Amino acid sequence: MDRARRFRDGPKPKIRSVLVSFNLKDYNYLNERAQMIEQDLAERAAASGSMFAPSSRFDKRQGKRPMLGNRYPISPNRQGAIISAQPPAPPPAQPPHALVTSLHKDPNTSLHTITVTLNPSDQYLVDLDGPIIWNRCDSQHYTSSIEDPMCSTARSYMSPLCPETNNTYSYICYDTPVNPITGSCALSYLTRNTFTIHWTYGRSLSEYSMEYNERAVSCAPSSLLQSLPEQAIGVAPLSWSPLSLRDQCFPPFNLAARKFSLCLSSSSDHQGVFFIGDGPYYLEPPANFDASSVLSFTPLIKSPTKLGYFINVTGISIDQQAIKVPANAFALDVNGGVKLSTTVPYTTLRRDIYSVFVSEFKKALKGIHRGKRVSPLDFCFMMNVTQQKADSSIPRIDLALGDGGYWTIHESNLLKQMDNDVACLAFIDGGNTAEHAIVIGTHQMENIMLQFDWADSILGFSSALSSYGSSCGNFDFTVRP
Repeated sequence: MDRARRFRDGPKPKIRSVLVSFNLKDYNYLNERAQMIEQDLAERAAASGSMFAPSSRFDKRQGKRPMLGNRYPISPNRQGAIISAQPPAPPPAQPPHALVTSLHKDPNTSLHTITVTLNPSDQYLVDLDGPIIWNRCDSQHYTSSIEDPMCSTARSYMSPLCPETNNTYSYICYDTPVNPITGSCALSYLTRNTFTIHWTYGRSLSEYSMEYNERAVSCAPSSLLQSLPEQAIGVAPLSWSPLSLRDQCFPPFNLAARKFSLCLSSSSDHQGVFFIGDGPYYLEPPANFDASSVLSFTPLIKSPTKLGYFINVTGISIDQQAIKVPANAFALDVNGGVKLSTTVPYTTLRRDIYSVFVSEFKKALKGIHRGKRVSPLDFCFMMNVTQQKADSSIPRIDLALGDGGYWTIHESNLLKQMDNDVACLAFIDGGNTAEHAIVIGTHQMENIMLQFDWADSILGFSSALSSYGSSCGNFDFTVRP
């Protein structure tokens, strides 16, 4: 067992705060410094210290942010360990195992945003498919140079929709952030930002947090925010890209598992929750309900040309009867596959699949009268989902998975209540030329726990949390020792 793991799993230190922060700007420097930092932390541990730092937002008694240690010189481009000289405090019984922050549903767009800074009003649209974090920059910001190691990565994702620039200032790293809702892009430049995320023991916010300094972000104009949730200042991708929030905010030294989990709230009145790391994920009540313990699993598929997450769907069944579509209708290499998306509110089906699906759904739906179409949903009927009995005549929908399992779409995810009397089938016709066979939207992902294991390419998914008496809005966001 290596020294870092012995330190992580061994007796816990007693010094109040040691914040480990690294800069993605220079991977070589990080690797060179890692051993030195590790050794220093171990020495401090022997003298009773801690790898976790309390968030500066709770250091009001100090009136300032934690002090910078001087063991390692800190240059504008390179950072080693940041040490806070706080009085000793009793160590936690065990180290926090995951990072956690809140998700917010926008009532107007039905899309979800994430909080990753000390300012809760700074929210980013959650995007499972984007290449780079971007945010609005209304004033002058530090500009990354073209020699920045992150620049070549950012420029590899330049959008063909934006015209190439005549780079008069050859030292500036230009890039092209894209709005995932409108598809518009803007010529911009790479800059740096700081993100802060709390640690958790699984039940609530810990008093400790991780601060990520100088993360690579694109500095976008305000015009690019069009059609995003009103509170969004930018976009936070969670994709396979090395410039995603997933990668740039992963804790160093393997302090957390290479997993992130989304639990999207179905209500704008309750916060959803986002984790980096493994469970337990307690959503109480009911008491001691761990959402990570009720997951089913299926392989994630990586597209050779896309940054998002795909799953192997082989069919759709209605009341356990498979609908008739071509055998390869859902194949990634033939028909675009089945993608998960947090930038579309409703699941979209290519027209040949949608037509058969809706036709068979109508046949299975009995005793309920048709209602008037409510855009953008086509098939609506007279009913109130919240007042429907458990033995209602709403058909059961299952996605058949390639490994033999099923993803059951429960009634609350299947239907969208438009008003007191009308509910609609929450699926959209994607047309004949849809890029993907199915794009699973946010309505079908709300109030279920989704765990993305990017180390082993596995998706964990729960059934509707309401069946356990819980919901994605049940995480405790108060700070507890």
